Amino acid sequence: MTLHERIFIAFLSSLRLIKIAVLTLLLGSASTCFALDGLTIVLSEEGGAYSEFAVNLSNILTQSNTNRLSIKIVTVDKFSSEEIPRTSNGQLLVAVGSSAMSAMAQKPLPVPILNVLVPQSSYVKTIKQNPRLQDSRRFSAVFVDQSWVRQFGLIQVSMTGHPRVGVLIGKDATDLIPTLQSAAKEAEVSLNIETVSEDAELLAALRKLLANSDAMLAIPDPRIYNRNNISSILLTSYRQQIPLFGFSASYVKAGALAAVYSQPYQISQQVAEIINSLPSNALLPSPQYPRYFSVNINPQVARSLSINIASEVELQNKLKHLTERAQ
Repeated sequence: MTLHERIFIAFLSSLRLIKIAVLTLLLGSASTCFALDGLTIVLSEEGGAYSEFAVNLSNILTQSNTNRLSIKIVTVDKFSSEEIPRTSNGQLLVAVGSSAMSAMAQKPLPVPILNVLVPQSSYVKTIKQNPRLQDSRRFSAVFVDQSWVRQFGLIQVSMTGHPRVGVLIGKDATDLIPTLQSAAKEAEVSLNIETVSEDAELLAALRKLLANSDAMLAIPDPRIYNRNNISSILLTSYRQQIPLFGFSASYVKAGALAAVYSQPYQISQQVAEIINSLPSNALLPSPQYPRYFSVNINPQVARSLSINIASEVELQNKLKHLTERAQ
């Protein structure tokens, strides 16, 4: 046997060893995955975004799981603890919406609970009110709202330079200020904040903010952004030629320049990925913001404000790269 032949045979042997090692690793990883037998999806109410999420999640899991998976969808008003088998091994509950989350938080269920389509503030409030839920490995969430870095990032990629961003905030939400300041710094925007204590102060605070801002960011603070105030805020900012960035498609439809948000099917994709990658002990990952998102713009508002804004696809790609770099 020549030297070249011996080298070639040794090379083939090493390939076999590598192949065996890879197969062992793959089989070992598969064996450490959580064997999900039953999934209960509890909806805050039937229809709308909640049902859309549940149907999408069911379809994804049914297609991705070769074993027969039992999926039960029920509204919170019809849910009973008896829906969960006494043997909780292989069981997971997904609570959809704040009402379902609050109801499940009151029940000492023996299964991990993943809450979805809930605001981050509602989740934090719920676990503060229920000390036994402090372990996020048993009571976690995928929030409906976007991270502040992503929201400020949308403004940064939509406008030139380092825009000054104004935020109106109610007196009950002032604990958000440090988080907003940190996120604005990370997204490389300058932040101006005006706190509103009473409704009578709203327009004065808004005008003061607009005088020192290049854009406004609406936040889900019901004291500020409600059906009584939103028209005045949009009209006043429009007259001052300052664009408002919202947090949902409905805001863009109402007159905001743009918004970043996640749709039910995008949240369901993320939840399916979480479920399919659960470890054997079924411990949930830490609470997290949406992984997938959409960008919506209002071209008519952009033209009226003489803003040359990129397309929705371009903004989405820019925002994706920006937030990935920030992570």
